[in-house]
Amino acid sequence: MKLLLVNPPAPDYHKYGKHIPLESFPLVGLFYLHSYLKKNKYNCVIYDFFFDGWDYIESVLRKENADIIGIPCLTQSRFSSFKMLSLIRKIKKDSIVIFGGHHSTFMCDQLLTNFNIDYIVLREGENKFLNLVKAIEGKIPLDSVKGIAYRKGNKIIKNLSDGNDIINDLDSLPFPFSKEHIDIFRKYPSLKTVHPLEFKQLLHLPFVHEKGRGSIVITSRGCPFDCQFCSAKLFWGRNYRFRSTKNVVDEIEFYNKKLGLKFFRIWDYTFTLIPKRGIEICKEILNRNLKIYFGCQTRADRITEELVFWLKKAGCIFIGIGVESGSQKILTEIKKNISLKSIIRAFAIFKKFNLPAYPLLMVGNPGETYETIQKTIMLMKIIRPYKIAINKTMVFPGTELYSSAIKKGFINDDYWLSSKPQPYYTFENPLKTLNKWEFEILYYDKKKYQQNMIKFINKFKSLKTHYFNKLGSYKSKSFISQVYNLIKKKFTVIFS
Repeated sequence: MKLLLVNPPAPDYHKYGKHIPLESFPLVGLFYLHSYLKKNKYNCVIYDFFFDGWDYIESVLRKENADIIGIPCLTQSRFSSFKMLSLIRKIKKDSIVIFGGHHSTFMCDQLLTNFNIDYIVLREGENKFLNLVKAIEGKIPLDSVKGIAYRKGNKIIKNLSDGNDIINDLDSLPFPFSKEHIDIFRKYPSLKTVHPLEFKQLLHLPFVHEKGRGSIVITSRGCPFDCQFCSAKLFWGRNYRFRSTKNVVDEIEFYNKKLGLKFFRIWDYTFTLIPKRGIEICKEILNRNLKIYFGCQTRADRITEELVFWLKKAGCIFIGIGVESGSQKILTEIKKNISLKSIIRAFAIFKKFNLPAYPLLMVGNPGETYETIQKTIMLMKIIRPYKIAINKTMVFPGTELYSSAIKKGFINDDYWLSSKPQPYYTFENPLKTLNKWEFEILYYDKKKYQQNMIKFINKFKSLKTHYFNKLGSYKSKSFISQVYNLIKKKFTVIFS
């Protein structure tokens, strides 16, 4: 029996005025599943189609002619997953199609009702997918496979998890990437393209891969927190499961020495949940004399001076902190369970050890007002991060925010049958206001913004002169002049 795992192409939301940011790394969850199935002696092939066209995808599906096909279905790329399903049904109707991922988990009833999907694996997938394949082969009864959903006639059956299908020993999982995946890494754009500010931190370091490519490393699963906007605790469970220090650094060393990767993004929700463990990993990296660099994210209340000292020493070059807002009222509303005092203290420690840190901010959470935005701006003036990562609050299935939005009449489940991207939470504040607030926070430092704009305008002016000499059409010259004058005018108005 041949198994095929496919990552669908990136969705195109330009018609809705949105774009999907480029990714620097392959979808690690799918590769974990691939390596797990191969470890269990299954003939399993994986294709990452994130940057590929549908004609090529069709040719691959015909060539592979797989018996079982697994497709991740994430909220932001769900329609690419649906289109993949339709293509499979066109090519080989009798292939068994299995969906997995966050969207499949939280919207499984809707998917099974509206789409010709055979099975859905709910939440964490490795053990459940393996057992489901065994059931399809007739080796075990289907009703013994926990944590799956499927149709039986007109009825949707859910074999709810009993907890035994969760992998507590994460060290037992094989590493997601191997030498056979090196060509897939080459398909992804370099960090320099996708994360220029982060890559700027790498340029002066002698050991960074010349093309700026790296890998994701996940050292834990689960989340004990209750953030209103996040579904992690429901998908992975509240019980935080950790890989051993040795196992984590073994993976980093393997990618470094066998795949030639120098940079790693630790993709845990809270890498330093236990600061002592973070220190142990850093010390092990140093003990092995690994010349690597990494970035991570965590919470402000999980930062200590000793931890930051070892992070910096081991090669951490930037760290994202889940700040969300500078208003204690908002932090309480979204159940962040963190204080502004701990945020300010954490950034003071980062400054002391010269470790670049940046806040992960949101605009438009429930209760957001002009006053709460001003508090966020004030917090930025206090902590003065090297950059800001900011997003308007979006509504995702499986979150407490989504349940609240349904009760308020802002959204209903039918929305996910459309091809629209996940919506911003505009029930309380219109999009125009959110855009304005986002801009004000992002450019809270007007003096710095002025300096950057002056550099940009001068650079644009020199480019304008250059292209005037090259472009033959008056229309093109006129367009460039208009853009230049518009930027100049906007710059003057904002700071006049």
